[in-house]
Parts: sequence; C-alpha cells; structure tokens
Amino acid sequence: MTLQEAHELQRRELMSLRAENQRLKKGTFPADEKESLERKIRHLEQVCKTKDRRYEEARSFWRTTHQLNRDLEMEIIELKEGISTLEATLENYSSRALKAEEEVRELNGTNVKLNAKLNKSFENSSLPSSALPFRKRITNNRKKTNKKPGAQVGHIGSSRQRLLTTVQSTLLPTPPEFLDNPNIYPTGKTITKQVIDIQMNVIVHDFVADEYRHRITGSRIHAPFPQGIVNEVNYGPGLKSFAFLLNNYYNVSINKTQQCISDITHGIVSISTGMINSLAKEFSVKTELDRTKIFSNLLHSNAMYSDATVSNINGSRKAVILCTDKEYVLYQHLEHKGHEGLKNTPVKDYKGILIHDHDRTYYSYGSSHQECLAHVLRYLVSAIENEPHLKWHKQMHSLLQKIIHTSKKSKDHLPNEKKISFKNKYFEILELAKIEYLANPPSEGFMDGYNLQKRLNKYADSHLLFLEHPEIDYTNNISERCLRKFKRKQKQAVVFRSTSGGERICDALTVIETARLQNQNIYATVKAAFKNSTNS
Repeated sequence: MTLQEAHELQRRELMSLRAENQRLKKGTFPADEKESLERKIRHLEQVCKTKDRRYEEARSFWRTTHQLNRDLEMEIIELKEGISTLEATLENYSSRALKAEEEVRELNGTNVKLNAKLNKSFENSSLPSSALPFRKRITNNRKKTNKKPGAQVGHIGSSRQRLLTTVQSTLLPTPPEFLDNPNIYPTGKTITKQVIDIQMNVIVHDFVADEYRHRITGSRIHAPFPQGIVNEVNYGPGLKSFAFLLNNYYNVSINKTQQCISDITHGIVSISTGMINSLAKEFSVKTELDRTKIFSNLLHSNAMYSDATVSNINGSRKAVILCTDKEYVLYQHLEHKGHEGLKNTPVKDYKGILIHDHDRTYYSYGSSHQECLAHVLRYLVSAIENEPHLKWHKQMHSLLQKIIHTSKKSKDHLPNEKKISFKNKYFEILELAKIEYLANPPSEGFMDGYNLQKRLNKYADSHLLFLEHPEIDYTNNISERCLRKFKRKQKQAVVFRSTSGGERICDALTVIETARLQNQNIYATVKAAFKNSTNS
C-alpha cells in the first residue's frame, strides 16, 4: 500500500468517526465513553497531521529523487555516448597498435636480416675471403715479447740453398794493402759467395732433308722429318709448355704471354696469339688417356672429396665439379650440378666415403658421408653474432673445436670412452638448442641458427664420422683449394667464349694439379705431354 492510499484510508475512518459522533450527540452517550472517543479522535487527528506532513516530505523527496533520477539518466545517456566514442577510438588505436607492432616485427626482422647480411664475411659464412678485399686485419693473439723481429738466438737458422757451380769460379785478386801489411797473413781458407741467376736461351734447330723428285709421277719426296715437325716453322715442347703454363695455369692473358716471351727472348721469338690459344686444345687431346686413368683411380679410392662451383660461359652459368682423393684430382666442366651433373663424375658409381659440403645430392651416392665442419664452425659464429641471447651455439662451437683438436692430437688411437663422451655432449647441446628455441622462437629475419641445429641433429653421423675414420679429414678444404685454381682463371678471363674453353681449362688443371699433389715438376709434366705432339 502506497503512502497516498494509507492517507486516504485514515481520512475515511476519520469521517466515519465524525459522522458517528454526530449521531451520538443527538442521543444519550456515556461521558467517559464520550471522553475516550474524543481522545481517540484527537489522537487520530494528530496522526493524520503527522501522516500529511510525512506525505509532503516524502512527496518532496520523491520530486527531488525523481529529478535526480532523470538527471542521472541523462548523464548515463551522455556517458554511454562517450563510452561508444571511446570504444571506437580505442578500437582505432588498437588497430593502429596492432599494425604498428606488425610493422615493428617486420622492421626488426628486416634489421636482423640486414645486419646478418652486413656482417657476413668469410669468418661466419661460406663467402670466400676474396669477396671482402677491405676486410679487417686479423688479430695477432700471440703473447707480445721484447724480442726483435727476425732470427732468434738458439733457433735453427734457415739460409739460401747453395747450388752446384755451372760456370768457372772467379778468383778475386788479393788487395795490395794486404800484401804490404806485415800484420796480415793468409789462413789457408777461402770464402765463397754465390750469385744465382737465370737466362732464356733461344734454341733454333734446323732439320734438313735432301729433296728428290719421282721421274714418273713428278712428285717431290724427301726423308721423313721427326714426329711433330710439319710446318716450315715449328715450336718445341719447352716453348709450348712455357706459353701454356703462363696462360692456363699462372693466369696470364694471351697478349701478356706473347709479350712476355718476346721480351725475355729480346724480340727473337714472337709467337702468335692464335698459337697460344690453340695450346689448350692440343694439351687436352694429348692428355685424354691420363685423365681417364685419373677417373678410374678416383673411382677405386677409399675416400673421395668433392665440391662444385659455377662457370660463366657468355653470360650463361655452367658447373665445374671436382673430385679428389689427395693424390689425384679431376676437374669436369658440365652443364648442370646436382644428379644431372654427378652422373658424369666418379661420384655416380662410387662406393666409399664421400666428404662434401652440405649438398644433400651426395647422400644418394657412396657408402657413408662426412660433412665439412669448417662451414659448420663459420655458421655457428654467425649464429653467435645474431642470437647473442642463446647459449647452445657457443657451446657447440667450443665442443667441435675441442673434438677437432683432440682428434688431431691422438689421430690413430682416440679412446672409445672419449668418442662416446663427445657424442653425448653433442646431443646434450642440441637438446639445449630445442629448449632455447621453444622459449625464444627464431625471428623471420634470421632462421640460420634454428635451421643449423635441425641440420646438426638430422645429420649427426655425417658430422662426426671422422671420429670413427681417422684417415679422413673433418673438412672439405682440399676440394675448395683445388677449385680456387679454376676460380682464379675465371676471374682473369672474366668470361669464357665457349663451353670448350671451360672444358680445356678443366682438362689442364686435372693433369697439372694431379702432378702437383704427387710432388712432380709441373713444367716437366706439361713438357712431356707436348713432347710427342703431332699438331703445331
């Protein structure tokens, strides 16, 4: 019941009592009862006044509350409108923040990628040292001493080697002041000092044959000339070998080779550039059997090192694949790398141990594999520089260096316990790498470290094979050193005009480098090939 309804009920009761009071006044009514009723009436009148007053107060409070409620409702509407505006603004800011975060991540990835590329060198990648001509000076980590540079007291000295005298010795006359001084007397000994020099002698050998004519046929006939003497003027194997080596091995241009021979012979011999250019073809033909033997010897070797590079032929890229067992080396100029190229090399049918870089094509050949750890160490250096917050690559770099050092020190008798210890530590570090990359995912700008730990885990046996086979190297550096000979010729020539030019350079390097590996005189080897030449 509301306040108004209660007030109305009291008012009606009061009117009912007043009406009853009037009726009672007309008749007899007891005085005490009358007085009681009057008191009740007065009480009710007082209650009614109190109720009226409270009603007015309540109504006034209601008006105030109602007005306040309306004001609050208007304020709530305004606040809701403000909240909607703020939510729209917040959504806009959130969208911009997400976009900014994405841009920051992208820029951070780009920054990491550019820093990795900028800091890439021959020390932390497969980039050759020649690609960084202005590289920093290599720090000398040796402990400094107060000794002067040069020969040291107590060390075995090394001097120039004396040679056998080829001309009559010159006896120097005794100075007159020695003879006139009574304090100077001969000891009976001599002091000899040599002068070693070289000179170029031009040897011109004429072969003369009497000419005859056949009476019936009228043709001219003469005694047969020695093999290889066809033209009126022919060049001997010594001159051919010298010109060939200058151009094809020592990387002197054809014109400079022509000029060099002319200068050292004082202009007597002026061999044509065409003749110099044809020497590579002639040498290739004469040494075909030698290269076949080299191919066969490599195929039957116990361990073979292999690598590849590119060749520039008139702007198109060809492949040069090298195979060596440290005694024989074979260069092959081919159309492609990969399986298409390897099918023409000794690798295709090889059954021994293959040492190579991380070229997965090689895993289809050979019985087992050793990957080049020199590359792995450089890649670990790069990971250390670009992921300084991780620890696994520092530990792996130290471990591999320790394994290499230990295997070198005890080449033939590394204990099995030591091998097992090294392998266990190797896999412990790879487990650490997994944990670190789960806690710190690699950035898109530098995935090399993450990919490297996956590779080290997948090909673990191929990285540690040298522990079980001490006869093989832990690197493929010999292949890279041999390939560098072709790269230098490529850099000097800039571009080969034809595929045959690249093939002939490879043929020449095969014979020359094999002779060098076997400690043979390369000039004598080349001269022997030209000695029985049939083309001049």
